[in-house]
Amino acid sequence: MRILFVTATYAPSINGVAYQVQILKRAIEKLGHPVMVLAPSFPGYLDAEKSVVRYLSFPNPFAKSHPIGIPLLNQKTVAKFSPQIVHTHHPLIVGKLATLLAAKYHAPLFFTAHTNYQQYLYHYFPYGLEYTSKILSTDIKTLVQKCHTIICPSPETQKRFIKLGLQNTQVIPNCIEDGIFTPVSQKKTSYPTLVFTGRIEKEKNPLMLIKISRHLKTLIHNFRLYIAGTGNMLQQVSSLINKYHLQENILVLGDTPRLLLPRLYQDANLFITASTSEVMPLSVIEALSCGLPVVALKNANLESLVTHDRNGLILPASPKIIATQIWNLLQNPQKLSTMSKNAAADSKRFVVTKVAAQLISLYSSAI
Repeated sequence: MRILFVTATYAPSINGVAYQVQILKRAIEKLGHPVMVLAPSFPGYLDAEKSVVRYLSFPNPFAKSHPIGIPLLNQKTVAKFSPQIVHTHHPLIVGKLATLLAAKYHAPLFFTAHTNYQQYLYHYFPYGLEYTSKILSTDIKTLVQKCHTIICPSPETQKRFIKLGLQNTQVIPNCIEDGIFTPVSQKKTSYPTLVFTGRIEKEKNPLMLIKISRHLKTLIHNFRLYIAGTGNMLQQVSSLINKYHLQENILVLGDTPRLLLPRLYQDANLFITASTSEVMPLSVIEALSCGLPVVALKNANLESLVTHDRNGLILPASPKIIATQIWNLLQNPQKLSTMSKNAAADSKRFVVTKVAAQLISLYSSAI
């Protein structure tokens, strides 16, 4: 099968969707199916990999590493490829391009709902929320009505679409590379260590991590929290660290090369996230794969990844309660070890080879 991925983000942009599209492309090609990617151009970047076709983009005033695409392209390259499957990873203008191409080449259309768009509207467009929400909901409904299948990375995402009356859904999880994120038998750090990796943005609720740390310091004076990532709330995070005198406990690493992430997870005792807006975050899958139990909030849509008291803790959004539960767990090495083994075991279904095979099976059913 010749498969066309249409996306609003791709390497060298660093984010979950760009990474997901890239590793799926490679895994599907290894299974013998050609994949072409349509993605926005990136200033000064030349693709080393084949079959990546760039469309016009302009600078993003809010995030320089994420150019805004205008999907206008010379379709001769696409015509030569003649896709048998069209798979869009975004709605709106990118989804419209995918819809047109699917119709033109009489190819089944698929859409992966990578994002909880309603939550993003709430965080970034609070004014006129009802109006923007209606526009987005209408656009997504129009798109999915033309799709063979809506691919939902989690059961929670599938439930949201079913509530909208959309039944053509299938759960296929996000994934990570085989053999890169693995557990180690012995930690090298000599003090209790927590880690968070991700964007430092509103939807990730980063200030909650600092508030938890404030309470945790009263219980464990020498703990460490490593925050790997950057974003628009970086200054607020730094200010709160200084206000609570946590400079010796919390280290903000900024953008961290992906090759260093396995070591970061492997040297920690727990992964912690205060996010309230998730679909199926790669950071949590990576942490579990490294045998790292995950501490997360209730009602953050992470229940399909994290099972309370098995491979992590699902807790109410109370900094004091979370800090106390972390302390209790770290005081029980046997329980922590069991949860670590469970985390690694539970992550095995998220390797890219398995997920790519699921996609191929789904595509085949549509032809």
